[in-house]
Amino acid sequence: MKKLMLLSAVLLSALSVSAQRTQVSASYGASSAMYHMGAYSHNWHDVNGWGAVNFTVDHKFIPNLWLGLSYTYSSGSSNNAVGNHYGEVTWHALMVNARYEWYSRGPLKLYSHAGVGALVQYYTPSWSPSYNRSSFAFQVSPVGAEVSLLGRLGVFAEVGYGVQGVAKIGIRLGF
Repeated sequence: MKKLMLLSAVLLSALSVSAQRTQVSASYGASSAMYHMGAYSHNWHDVNGWGAVNFTVDHKFIPNLWLGLSYTYSSGSSNNAVGNHYGEVTWHALMVNARYEWYSRGPLKLYSHAGVGALVQYYTPSWSPSYNRSSFAFQVSPVGAEVSLLGRLGVFAEVGYGVQGVAKIGIRLGF
């Protein structure tokens, strides 16, 4: 009897998980926090970068709430890192994310997004050997909008602040 109850519980769990939706997304974020905050650039001066590339996997656990993991990559350089020396830095962030949809009408969804995690920084200065540092990673995007294009495929944009960028645009694929 216990085995039958355990098997039933496992089957119910599997069915409820399969009824949930999962999304993967890729995005570009402009002007991430690494270029603005001294803690993320190890107080190097005038760090120039191209933005951040982000990859996310989200799962809808309850109505309107998505939880997931994201990876962010960015790099930059400084012609005046310390005392007229130059250097390059690369950032890798891994974060846990939450996204809450607070408005949905037809193909349009409005939401808020937040993430926290770890940021690994790899520095290559011209005046000393390369070294690593790690610190806290975050992203807070109070306003995001997603438009579904072909049912499972959508485009999105977010405005906020953090390692993923001040303004972020990308695509999402649901399955």
